[in-house]
Amino acid sequence: MDVHSSRHPDSATMLLSRLHFPAANIGYGIRAGIWLPGCRIFCRDCLAENAWVFDESTRCGVDAILGWLRELPADRLDGVTICGGEPTDHPAALRALLDGIGEWRASLDGFVDILLYSGRSAAALDAQLPWLRGSVDALVAEHVVAADGRDLALRGVANKEVVAGSALGTLRYAAAEFGSELISCDSCARPTPIADTTARTVGTGRSR
Repeated sequence: MDVHSSRHPDSATMLLSRLHFPAANIGYGIRAGIWLPGCRIFCRDCLAENAWVFDESTRCGVDAILGWLRELPADRLDGVTICGGEPTDHPAALRALLDGIGEWRASLDGFVDILLYSGRSAAALDAQLPWLRGSVDALVAEHVVAADGRDLALRGVANKEVVAGSALGTLRYAAAEFGSELISCDSCARPTPIADTTARTVGTGRSR
């Protein structure tokens, strides 16, 4: 599905680097990954500086991304991960996307969690985007400080924190580090196909 073929001026739009399914290194179980380009945080130790660019050529409708999710096999899906770039640098579009994902997953039989990566602190996000914590099941927050050289599952680096936002998030993420094969999507990680892959790389291919 070419999500960039759907451009509706009367619907919410956002920048999009990549859609990927299935992925198993960006959260609990089998994931659908959504990468949003652009970042204004500029972490000194970021290993993906090419993801900082806001590439307008990748703009598409939020409804098209939701359409891609609806086409995925729900019985093989454990969650949706949103990262970038910095997803919270697109607040209006991010809220529209999260609202749409919430409505879509409410129609599913299984449990699908929403995990979001941000380079901002949980406290800053609570102050700037007070609706965010209630829209996701878990948040991996804080800027990247890689001076200690550690590469931790899920968090990526030691200073990042995992904050649960729901009962499902607490169950899956509150005490989780997962296995050593699980790598955070922050900074240097890239999606890992399992068997088949339905992926869309757009624009210049700048993605985490």
